[in-house]
Amino acid sequence: MGSKQEITQPLNFVIDNNVLKGAEKNINVQTKTIGKSLLKIFSDNPNHVGQIEAETGKQTRYSEMRENSIRCARWLQKQGINHEDVVTICTPNQLDAYIPCIATFLVGAVYNPWHHETTLPMARHLINLTRPKFIFACDNSIKILKEAAILERLHDIHFVVFGKYLNFVSLRDIMRLQSNKEVLEFEPRLIENPDTPAMILFSSGTTGMPKGVTHSYQTLFTNLENFKLLSIKNCVSLWYSSLYWISGTLCMLQTILACATRVVHANFDPEETCKVIEKYNVNWFFIPPSLITYWCKSNVLSKYKMQSLKSLMTGGAKLSKEIIVSLKRDLQPHVQFSQGYGMTEIGGIASIQSQSCQSIESVGFVTPNMQIKIIDIDTAEILGPNQQGELCIKTPTVMIGYYKNAAATKEAIDEQGWIHTGDKAYFSNIGEIFIVDRLKEVMKFRGHHVSPSEIEQVLNAHDGVIEAAVVPVPHELDLERPMAFVKKVPGSKVTEEELIQLSSTLGETKKLWGGVVFVDELPYTASGKLSRKDLKEMAKRCIVN
Repeated sequence: MGSKQEITQPLNFVIDNNVLKGAEKNINVQTKTIGKSLLKIFSDNPNHVGQIEAETGKQTRYSEMRENSIRCARWLQKQGINHEDVVTICTPNQLDAYIPCIATFLVGAVYNPWHHETTLPMARHLINLTRPKFIFACDNSIKILKEAAILERLHDIHFVVFGKYLNFVSLRDIMRLQSNKEVLEFEPRLIENPDTPAMILFSSGTTGMPKGVTHSYQTLFTNLENFKLLSIKNCVSLWYSSLYWISGTLCMLQTILACATRVVHANFDPEETCKVIEKYNVNWFFIPPSLITYWCKSNVLSKYKMQSLKSLMTGGAKLSKEIIVSLKRDLQPHVQFSQGYGMTEIGGIASIQSQSCQSIESVGFVTPNMQIKIIDIDTAEILGPNQQGELCIKTPTVMIGYYKNAAATKEAIDEQGWIHTGDKAYFSNIGEIFIVDRLKEVMKFRGHHVSPSEIEQVLNAHDGVIEAAVVPVPHELDLERPMAFVKKVPGSKVTEEELIQLSSTLGETKKLWGGVVFVDELPYTASGKLSRKDLKEMAKRCIVN
């Protein structure tokens, strides 16, 4: 397609020589710091309820959130923090999680969230990579983190615990040490260089150890502006992503900037979540695909009207057509469901569904300030509509790079500034984008390329299956055979033979020649994605046994 083609739909873009180009949107960073923007919102709306704890109904107003954040920031200042210091936060979703996060931005340091269920080997890897000066941790993780620091001989780390734990100083203790005068006179640190690192997030780690994705204060602010696409302003919002996920961090910050209210519900449960939505009149709900599948298969949606809910969003993995159809059938007509596509490396959303989408299976159209192209895997030639290849993205919000990993950065971002996502995808004639699979996960069976997600979708459509994951197992003659790990619906009588027969409907090359293994739980990475690395190890052990 040599000429530009205008697409008439809410998120304007053009297709220029097979490159999907989102509308160019000028974002002027006036305050030089996200911290100043947050304090202004708090000060302008002191009585606004910023968050509600679902279990207890406890409310936190903006005036309290402002004071708490400043008290923590003043303590950090007294410890001599500077713009190069890393502040790690390791906690599940809870009422005080925002405090050290916002405090870090107020003092202009580097924000670094970890998953609260980290193992000792993972903690050693992460602590050695980022070498934080401060770690704010929940009581369930602080012992492991302290042990990791000792083993890595990092003895100058300050530990602060949420709540109380043994001899560790608590967050509430350090906040009480700051005087009212110090709170009143506090000024956030201005960021003179917008390219200063603002946060180190972690890649999904589905095939290896996570890499540190570094974003600047400029890209953080710009991504928060782009995040307004999600229409969260003045909403009552709910999500289960912790700060470790980029969605959790951006949702938390954007909810504050949009003067919305967040409902903090610790753990997803199909029925309890419905009750929380109804009790607190939740309007906006972000939920990952794995939980949507669980929600639908639990048969609870039809029992609740959830009249307040207006928008339900998902992203992070491919959702099967059958689950989408089931979800749309069970949700009330007033709920708008949409999928998006994003990456930690680009700091946000590259595409999102709109009312102009023709397919429920797509991830929508390219968003403003994003460019997307599909390239041939072997030749890097730019492909046209309905041709499958690797999805590449160019955006001013791309990461600075992988933290202390120049080689991985060079491999991910080419000389023209395109980030290679590793996702197999294509776009339709109108520019609607479809994700096929992870390129690294495509297996080879007797010379044929087999997509695990295609088999997974067929298995997940079975009424007796909550979730299925397909991985290759080595074979002397066939090279790789597909094997499925399956989590059954409680009480289901589905058998291995039944699922193998079901997979054979896709053809002999996609039949589950490696068999089916039923498991109580599938392994996930800390970022909420299926751990393909762990699944492949499980598959190898099954062959040996």
